[in-house]
Amino acid sequence: MLDLSRAWGGVLTKATPLPDVWKPLASEQIKFRRGQVCMVAAAPNAGKSMFALVYAIKSKVPTLFFSADTDTTTVMMRAASHLSGHQQLSVESNLAQNTHHYDSHFVNLGHIKWVFDSSPSLDDIELEIKAYVELYGIAPELIVIDNLMNVAAETDNEWAGLRAIMMELHDMARKTEACVLVLHHVSEQSEYGNPTNPPARRAIHGKVSQLPSLILTLGYDPNQAILKVAAVKNRFGPHTADASRYANLYVNYAACQITDDPVWGSMFAKDQRYGYGGAYNVEAAN
Repeated sequence: MLDLSRAWGGVLTKATPLPDVWKPLASEQIKFRRGQVCMVAAAPNAGKSMFALVYAIKSKVPTLFFSADTDTTTVMMRAASHLSGHQQLSVESNLAQNTHHYDSHFVNLGHIKWVFDSSPSLDDIELEIKAYVELYGIAPELIVIDNLMNVAAETDNEWAGLRAIMMELHDMARKTEACVLVLHHVSEQSEYGNPTNPPARRAIHGKVSQLPSLILTLGYDPNQAILKVAAVKNRFGPHTADASRYANLYVNYAACQITDDPVWGSMFAKDQRYGYGGAYNVEAAN
């Protein structure tokens, strides 16, 4: 039992924001914070795994990435594509000829450590975090769980299991003082409106929206190559539960690029329509 001032003095992170990597999100006060559980939710193939991967790469903070939903080969190809600016088909071809083709790019991934267990339990996640602390002497600043449905539950009731996992992850964020970024699914029912717009908070599976301090939903418009990012819950900034307010990012999923530059966004849109197969100027795009 502590006075508030004494409890505050013992908190190291004080919900410290992680680096901003996209200006439209920063302008909406969308920030991933240490010591908090955050969630990114979207329909399948809307880009949540790539969103998390690109954020982890660009933020450059010590990261422990549990990639249960995406296998090693896919993550490696996406990372190589993002860092080099090559399309993933070009990456695949280059790697077929030389497995070390992108080694010089992978030195930029040293801040990320990976776990590719396809169905980790909460105990597995805790052991991996302890191993990280044992190896590096500090906890990671960002822990990515891709995704919530892949974490093994201790109950046969799916929704009760998801809620129990979220409670444990909430406790984990407090103890490690890391930002725990959880990826999750939403309903694909037509009642939730235009599929290219971010879904409302009520579309999130399993009624697990109580604990995260920040929940983002994603909508992808392939015709304009735009990723729409809505804060449907944000304890530290504005939000709209119906996702009517959102920020736009420009994407090229074939080349694993997500940027806030409208010039590059127009190039991405052209690439989506006409199948451009070249490489981008990654420094300019990022």
